[in-house]
Amino acid sequence: MNPRVTLNSVEKALRLLELISSQKSGYTLTELRRRLQISMGSAQRITNTLVKERYLEKDPQTKIFRLTPKFFLFGSAFLNQLEIREIALPHLRRLNEALDEIVNLGIMINDQEMVYIDRIDKTSHVLTTNLRVGTRRPLHLNSIGKVILAFLPEKDQKRILDPLSRLPGKSPFPSPKTPLPDQLRRIRKVGYCANRSELYDDLFAIAVPILNHQNQPVAGINVVMPIQRIPEAQIRGKYIPLLIKTGKDISYDLGNLSAMDS
Repeated sequence: MNPRVTLNSVEKALRLLELISSQKSGYTLTELRRRLQISMGSAQRITNTLVKERYLEKDPQTKIFRLTPKFFLFGSAFLNQLEIREIALPHLRRLNEALDEIVNLGIMINDQEMVYIDRIDKTSHVLTTNLRVGTRRPLHLNSIGKVILAFLPEKDQKRILDPLSRLPGKSPFPSPKTPLPDQLRRIRKVGYCANRSELYDDLFAIAVPILNHQNQPVAGINVVMPIQRIPEAQIRGKYIPLLIKTGKDISYDLGNLSAMDS
């Protein structure tokens, strides 16, 4: 886009809000200025404006800025506009009833993260995680993220994976026995991701992709359960087939007419 038709001050304000939203504990003015590499004057004008309009609040003791509940208005409006959410909801409810498990719906929001946009949590089982609508997770460490990655076109997948392989000091592939590219090839071949959670030691996750009319992944659904609770035979005989069917049904309702042929 032509830089002459954008507002630099708005760009700075949006970057500042994104930064604050990424850190639960918030930031001081000095930290915001340093991380965004903007002048102290700019940081003060932006934060003063956002506080005045009640998008930010400033702790009088610690001087830390945090988002206010006013941002829920944007989140709710965004979620309500998502066609995928409306289409998927009845399917998620049926899957939840059939398995008696919590069912999650997530989408990719950038090259590093996915976000949960819906969750059906009616179940007789106890499952303690901090997952909720709006929770973000790294694409490569999440079952929904992996099924989305696995079904992306090769050039897009490469664009996302290449920076991960160059991260200094740590491998992006948590399991040395199965590197991520091999995992993704396997997921695309079988149509689902079923593996032990890489973020929670005692959880097992199963996920399938949601494909649009162009056969591109636009979302994913998963169920997450304690690894010891469900026998492997039941996972393979009931859980995986039902998840695959649900993923295809949602994809079909999104216009992927080939979903019922595969």
